[in-house]
Amino acid sequence: MTTPQPSPPRDGEMEYQEHSAGGELADGKENFLNENDHLDEKDERDENEEITADQPVVPPQNTELNLTRTISEMYSVFTTGQKRWIIYFPALSSLSQQLGVTTELINLTITSYMIFQALAPTFFGELADTLGRRPVYLILFTIYLCANIGLALQRSYAALLILRMLQSTGSSGVIALANGVVADISHAGERGVYMGAVQVGAMLGPAIGPVIGGVLDSELGWWWIFWLLAILAAVYIILMAIVFPETGRKVVGNGSIPPKGINASFLQLMRARNSPPDGPAPAKRPPFRFPNPLASVRLIFQKDMALVLFANSILYTAFYTVMASLPTLFEEIYGFDSLQVGLCYLPFGVGAALACVVAGKIVDRDYRITAAELGVVMDKKRGEDMKKFPIEKARLRSIFWILGLYVVTFIAYGWVLWKETNLAAPLVLQFILGIVGTGAFTILSTLVVDLYPAKPSSATACNNLVRCLMGAGGTAAIESMIKAMGRGWCFTFVGLVCAAMAPLLWLERSRGMEWRVARLDKEKAQADALKAAKNAA
Repeated sequence: MTTPQPSPPRDGEMEYQEHSAGGELADGKENFLNENDHLDEKDERDENEEITADQPVVPPQNTELNLTRTISEMYSVFTTGQKRWIIYFPALSSLSQQLGVTTELINLTITSYMIFQALAPTFFGELADTLGRRPVYLILFTIYLCANIGLALQRSYAALLILRMLQSTGSSGVIALANGVVADISHAGERGVYMGAVQVGAMLGPAIGPVIGGVLDSELGWWWIFWLLAILAAVYIILMAIVFPETGRKVVGNGSIPPKGINASFLQLMRARNSPPDGPAPAKRPPFRFPNPLASVRLIFQKDMALVLFANSILYTAFYTVMASLPTLFEEIYGFDSLQVGLCYLPFGVGAALACVVAGKIVDRDYRITAAELGVVMDKKRGEDMKKFPIEKARLRSIFWILGLYVVTFIAYGWVLWKETNLAAPLVLQFILGIVGTGAFTILSTLVVDLYPAKPSSATACNNLVRCLMGAGGTAAIESMIKAMGRGWCFTFVGLVCAAMAPLLWLERSRGMEWRVARLDKEKAQADALKAAKNAA
């Protein structure tokens, strides 16, 4: 069949999106479980002396959920151990041949996937902030499971296009929910390490996805890629239904109020049947309110949020350009086939996975240093009052040297490819890009959640919307840029654009707290006026 070859940047883009969104929770859970050797045993004993999972804090006799934190109330009753637990690129040619369509039409399924990946979290993020995390998680995994079963069985292009949209809807919302869970169970002083753990699964996808996908496609057929994803989704639906607790603060507060109905896991329901009659009353079910996707979009226009979103999106798009251009460049320079190209993603994934762990610790260390400089005594159980704490200065303390290394590595990567050096040189630079790029994403994504702790999933959805749309544009343009500018100057230009984000981040670090406090005061005044109007009516 003499159809044009698929656009390699889109190929890489599909792989990265597919495995970063679809595999985040699975890999993230494994890394939570494997991270126990980093536990601070003293903190664990201190927390367990105060409270254990079997001895929940009894809320006041007034069982109506009080969302105003008092001095004696812990930020979250989940122990450190519990917190750590909570948290088809190779097949494109085969698909084109099997379905009898051009590769341009197959590439259209990638575009539709990215569009829905950007839009879906704006709907499900707000829904999760209102109804709780568990119901939305179960909905998303069910959508994802059904979509993958359909993709494995379909043999027509129309079905492929529609089911890929459905698959993206189910997988992409998980990103926003995962960051929401982190905000639910951890205060700002300990949030970095958990945000890093959540990022691990997303960043491991680019490392192992192309290899697994290539093997499945060549040995069993492209449909087995979707069967594997369906099996993994089914396993996690079962695990989530049995053991995953509700963490949404509008539903269970700090975790001390027992959930009920679909918000309660099977184990929680069994425990509730055996609890004494005078135990804490279950939480009232939050009233259903149809999600408004524009609620997430409106966050873009807040000054303190806009700078962070724009900078994060530019750095993320730059990272995508390397991922997306890798197949074309490595085929041209080194003559690699698809499986060999897939193996070249390993340095990215390994570096990114390492960065997730290290960056999380850097984020928390910077918080402690900033608190010490201000003379703030950290409260490990309740956290600090963010209205009086310059969280922007704390989070962005290390971003500038990380950004500098990111820019230098980008420029070096372009000229190494121009020179067509030994394969080891670009692979080492990819490893470094994986480390510093993911480190920057972790820092900025944590700050996004910090700016909107009451709506963490909506804030993450907004972040996802901006960076996915910008990333789609960047990956679409990178091949033409390389042809017009050459490899060296193209990546030099991309690196300099990233360097231009430094003044914006410095402005955020200097003025961000001022803008945030003004925004919070305005929101409080509006809420008070609305409440007074309702009472008057």
